[in-house]
Amino acid sequence: MGHQITKKSTPRRGSLQYYPITRSNRAFNNLTNFGALDSKELSGFAGYKVGMLQASYIDGDKNSPMFKNEVVTNATVIECPPLVVSAIRFYKNKNTIGESWAAGLNKNISRTVKYKETNSIPDELKAKSDDLRLLVSTQPWMIGLKKKPELFELGVGGTMDDKYSVAKDALGKELDVSSIIRDGSFVDVGGITKGKGFTGSVKRFGVKIFPAHASKSRRKAGNLGAESMAKVQFTVPQHGRLGFNSRVEYNKFVLKVVKTPEDINIKKGYTRYGNVSKTAVVLKGSVPGSTGRLIIIRKAIRQVKKLEPVKVNFIR
Repeated sequence: MGHQITKKSTPRRGSLQYYPITRSNRAFNNLTNFGALDSKELSGFAGYKVGMLQASYIDGDKNSPMFKNEVVTNATVIECPPLVVSAIRFYKNKNTIGESWAAGLNKNISRTVKYKETNSIPDELKAKSDDLRLLVSTQPWMIGLKKKPELFELGVGGTMDDKYSVAKDALGKELDVSSIIRDGSFVDVGGITKGKGFTGSVKRFGVKIFPAHASKSRRKAGNLGAESMAKVQFTVPQHGRLGFNSRVEYNKFVLKVVKTPEDINIKKGYTRYGNVSKTAVVLKGSVPGSTGRLIIIRKAIRQVKKLEPVKVNFIR
């Protein structure tokens, strides 16, 4: 391609899979595809990114070359304070027809959305709808993070009657992560990547830097396109905004759901966060986003191999 000046065989830098590279409208990713859920099963949870640590465990994957051997890996800690089921949102032909809000909700929820506690009767909306979802709210004030919560949807599995019975029982109550996410399971994570501001084409797409005496400018694309086209195509790597994009990573292995914060807390505290005070989920590998950003955890929707829970030792 034109912007690579050394080899004709050099592949393009920067994936076109995510084009157009747009900035996210908000600081969290609401995963609306819930996949196939069992009857009365909730689709996932959410938590705030704490930081990373190292974990060792005995590999239980029979197809792995490290089977029955100790493996040391990086892991991400996500603190998950309880979620509050704030409302039931009803759908007809994939369109919202109404909501039923719980009474006695925390006043901080009004910082995010304006609502009425009894604006609709659930039984009347159920008769008109063919689907429903739970509208849940985070509680960041429980961990001293901030006061303004995030609201997003959770899916429920089963028939309409199963969904309605679960929603009606859970309305206004708290959900705990340990009842939804299990040790040794696979989950998908949705997050917003770190924002890096305005950057050049070298950092943004990884184009090759010109030799010292070859051109007036070194950190740019070698060619902006054919002269006959009279325009620059969107595939040409140029400067622009980088980061703060919505991304989803699939099949993250849940090492452990930690109910005792002392098991993963470190003496000096996690950088720019501090220590964990509530239940946390430890995932193998990294997740997108900066410290303190909301991470949506969803039960894996792609076919994955089944693994058993492993005994994890955290290296702090």
